[in-house]
Amino acid sequence: MSKQILRTKYLERLQSVRGLTDTVKVITGVRRCGKTTLMEQFMDVLRAEGVPENDIVYMNFEIIENDFSDYVGFHKEISKRLGGGTKYVFLDEVQNVSGWEKAVNSIRVEYDCDIYITGSNSKLLSSELATLLSGRTFDIYMMPLSFREFLELNPSDGTYAGLEERYGQYVRIGSMPMVGPDMEQAIVREALLGLISRIITNDILPRSEIRDMNAMNKILRFMMSGIGNQVSPRSIAHELGISNQKLVSSYLSLLEQAYILCSVQRYDISRKRILKTNEKYYCIDPGMRAAMVGYLRKDTGRMLENIVYLELVRRGYDVTTGEINGKEVDFVAVKGFDIRHYQVTETLVGTSEREFGSLKNIRDHYPKIVITTDRNTTDGEGGIREQNYLDFLLEDW
Repeated sequence: MSKQILRTKYLERLQSVRGLTDTVKVITGVRRCGKTTLMEQFMDVLRAEGVPENDIVYMNFEIIENDFSDYVGFHKEISKRLGGGTKYVFLDEVQNVSGWEKAVNSIRVEYDCDIYITGSNSKLLSSELATLLSGRTFDIYMMPLSFREFLELNPSDGTYAGLEERYGQYVRIGSMPMVGPDMEQAIVREALLGLISRIITNDILPRSEIRDMNAMNKILRFMMSGIGNQVSPRSIAHELGISNQKLVSSYLSLLEQAYILCSVQRYDISRKRILKTNEKYYCIDPGMRAAMVGYLRKDTGRMLENIVYLELVRRGYDVTTGEINGKEVDFVAVKGFDIRHYQVTETLVGTSEREFGSLKNIRDHYPKIVITTDRNTTDGEGGIREQNYLDFLLEDW
């Protein structure tokens, strides 16, 4: 049996909306990031608090006994297990049932239920369910393991060198709970390539009109290679020799809906407006990227930037990439009134002016932070703070 850790932050969010029977709790995220395990952990919490087993209804729609041809059969089957007091209903990968949203809405109205569902495609769960429920949903976006969670699952020896070693493994094998540093690299690679294939087959193809799998694979490999670069559908089409720019745009959207890629808009800090062209893209998991295009020493800065982006999103920030006076700010992170500006660099040795320059141009009093692998960090000019990357990834939030 594989090792597990409690996904505490997500469990806390589920607890915060427990009992809201008029609201469907929707857990989304890339396939195999831990959504099923989270449901199981939450059901264990309910049992520990004395909820009777008969009041917990769980259905996994990826197993054959729950292979319903449409929502009518699903509704008929689950109705047998409802009634007689409040039931906690857990529906795992429910999008595999045609018309599932009608059944979910019906049991919400008919029965006293606290409903939790998971799915691996953002468009499917957000658009179809929202149409019927008119805002009666609470969305939880689940991500693969943070570095802190990775360490909890795979403890280091506690030394700085030990933490660096674990981080190197985190970059190479990634953050999916299904893999670990005790596995052979070749097995990890095959497992992650298989996962990517399954995502395309199960979460993209059935909900799209893809006709050119060769183009899909070329686009995905190109995006993985150029993580963090500013690109547009036009520039990608030109680079890959694809004549149809709209096809590129459509395939990028599908990869994002399946949570493999994350797009980041550009933000003009001076004019306080979103720019419409040349977004950046990051990968949801560094291991997937390494499995597809390999791991190169020259990419360590690029992957640090990717990991910092994912960590900011994990902490609840809306993240854009900033621009001011023609200079780039890696990330502008916003959470309510909490606004922060970040630069990410492997080292400040010989590059401090370049990395600090764009932050110096920002005329506000919000925190400005440079994240670096340098161990000895100091506060720079104008209140700009340097922060070691391990300190950032392991800090409380």
